[in-house]
Amino acid sequence: MRTTATIAAIAVAAVVCSSPAMAPASRVVTLASGTMVSATMNQTLDSGSAQVGQRFTMTVVGPYPRSDQAFAGASLTGHVTNVTPAGQGKNPELAFAIDRISLQNGAQGHPILTVQTQQTQQHNNTGNVAASALAGMLVGNWLGKAVFNSNAGGAVGAVAGALYASNKRTNVSLRQGSEVVFQAQQTVALR
Repeated sequence: MRTTATIAAIAVAAVVCSSPAMAPASRVVTLASGTMVSATMNQTLDSGSAQVGQRFTMTVVGPYPRSDQAFAGASLTGHVTNVTPAGQGKNPELAFAIDRISLQNGAQGHPILTVQTQQTQQHNNTGNVAASALAGMLVGNWLGKAVFNSNAGGAVGAVAGALYASNKRTNVSLRQGSEVVFQAQQTVALR
């Protein structure tokens, strides 16, 4: 009888010892005010095609806020707040806001982040200027000879075409893989 009780006690002890311990409460990760957050774009945003309200995501990269590895692979979700496509004498604009940060462990928060630096790229306008100068030269040459009976029309047309095209602004892009550095404007606990 005593052997059976001993075996039962050992079995109970084995079950208690082998059962998983209660998981400790997950630690709250804090994004402190003033902290810098670096992230890369997961897709391209372009002032020529983006729409206000368009959603996008970014991936947090090192150096991580306060060297905390909990931010490794975190995702930022945002939306476009303002877009102005480039035009004749009109500069392009592309503005956005970050709505949420999500850590790999599922913790989330709604930070207020302001852009400190970003890798935007201005589109190249050289081809447009060259094509417009050529078109201006051809039209100017034709008008100069047909209407004014002059050979100066081609040169005048080329200059006019180049000036017109150089006043046409080009769009800006925040391309996939471009890095953006933000600064947190308030402390946020991610849960």
